[in-house]
Amino acid sequence: MPYKINFFARPIDSDYRLNWESLLIELSLAVICTTMALYGWDKGMLLMAYPAGFVALMCYGLVIYTLVSFIRSRLQK
Repeated sequence: MPYKINFFARPIDSDYRLNWESLLIELSLAVICTTMALYGWDKGMLLMAYPAGFVALMCYGLVIYTLVSFIRSRLQK
């Protein structure tokens, strides 16, 4: 009886993220949105500059919140 080999990859849990991974994703999005907002502002495309700037501010806020939460959890231990 031949041995049966499974050639398909098993699915991974994509909802699992480490704290540093989410911090890196949020920071990357903030940098990209800041670049888009600055480009839109320089070219006079306010329809692109304002939403991208708003999203960038929210991303920076999430990064700061994540860092403050990390520091508070370390101080409580």
